Amino acid sequence: MPELPEVEFTRKNLARWMLHARVASVKTNDTRIVRPEKPRAFVRALTGRTVDRIERRGKWMKVTLDDGRYLFAHLGMSGWFEHVGSGEAPLRFERVSFEVEKRGTRSRVVYVDSRRWGRMILAGEDIATWRALGPDPLDDGVDLERLAQKLTRRKRSSIKEALMDQTILAGVGNIQAIEALWKAGIDPCSTASAISTSDLEEIASGLRWTIQRTLEDLEKSGLVTENLFCIYGRQGEPCPRCGHTLERVVLGGRATTFCPGCQQRRE
Repeated sequence: MPELPEVEFTRKNLARWMLHARVASVKTNDTRIVRPEKPRAFVRALTGRTVDRIERRGKWMKVTLDDGRYLFAHLGMSGWFEHVGSGEAPLRFERVSFEVEKRGTRSRVVYVDSRRWGRMILAGEDIATWRALGPDPLDDGVDLERLAQKLTRRKRSSIKEALMDQTILAGVGNIQAIEALWKAGIDPCSTASAISTSDLEEIASGLRWTIQRTLEDLEKSGLVTENLFCIYGRQGEPCPRCGHTLERVVLGGRATTFCPGCQQRRE
């Protein structure tokens, strides 16, 4: 699933392609992705509009249109956007196509999604999901005091599951949580309420490190399928820090790689 860095990378691309552009036409027949709007209503509402602003919070993006309405977008598990020429043939798994005109040139911005778990929601105000999102670690930083207060109430949750709660920190997903906790030296199975202030400082530092590292990789290579992470998905391999064999556990239904040698359990 695209997480904060991938969505930020996508936002920057959309800003280059669509910001201050006029939406000349829209094509979609996908009732699932644009729900609750019907495809025809979705097309009608967006055609002729100008994109005034493109924001991101966590894994969600918010496109402000010149009529005051918003288009909220979530990439789901497998969504992304492509930029192609105006006359090019439809792409495989193309779900929504925006033909845009910017500085006199037309092109297509295409939403591609093989599994169709992404969303595009038209609204006249902020949707409830957007309003419920917690602070964004990249844009807002990590408020250690506020985070500590939230974690003290999570007595039955692991620290890894708590970090992935989008109302606590928006945008942290499975990969970023795994990498940040490894960098911090904290076992992902640790009880969230047992995490100390010094632990939180290390976790916040780990989040900054892994988000920035991922963004730099994306800027260099784009969205690639190669695993460029330190321990994510590398169970059975030696830990790059201490050499112990990396192990795998399931937390909150998600496979979680960790090192039993250098990540300490807090209980």
